[in-house]
Amino acid sequence: MQILASAETALKTITPEGATRQVLSYGGGMMLVQFTFDAGITAPIHSHPHEQLGYVVEGELDLLMAGQDTIRLHKGASYYVAPNVKHGVVIYAPTVLIDAFTPVREDFLV
Repeated sequence: MQILASAETALKTITPEGATRQVLSYGGGMMLVQFTFDAGITAPIHSHPHEQLGYVVEGELDLLMAGQDTIRLHKGASYYVAPNVKHGVVIYAPTVLIDAFTPVREDFLV
């Protein structure tokens, strides 16, 4: 459990596509994660058994999600991804996302 964190000091992990992932807080069945992307990064289509809520702190991206039209998101937008739904993003400008997951993404804790 990590109940308090700051994006300024949280451990940074570089994802395979080149984004920076920081686990901010987690406990019980929830987790909050910050992702930072440079323009030009594409997070490949993937799925996971977790529910996901996201908020665009800064930037511009396309959200790709099975069963939905591609949508361009900007600062202040939010989104929901249901468990096991295939999704990904294409980043057009430096972007910061805050994602909440339930249950905790154990794969992000290694």
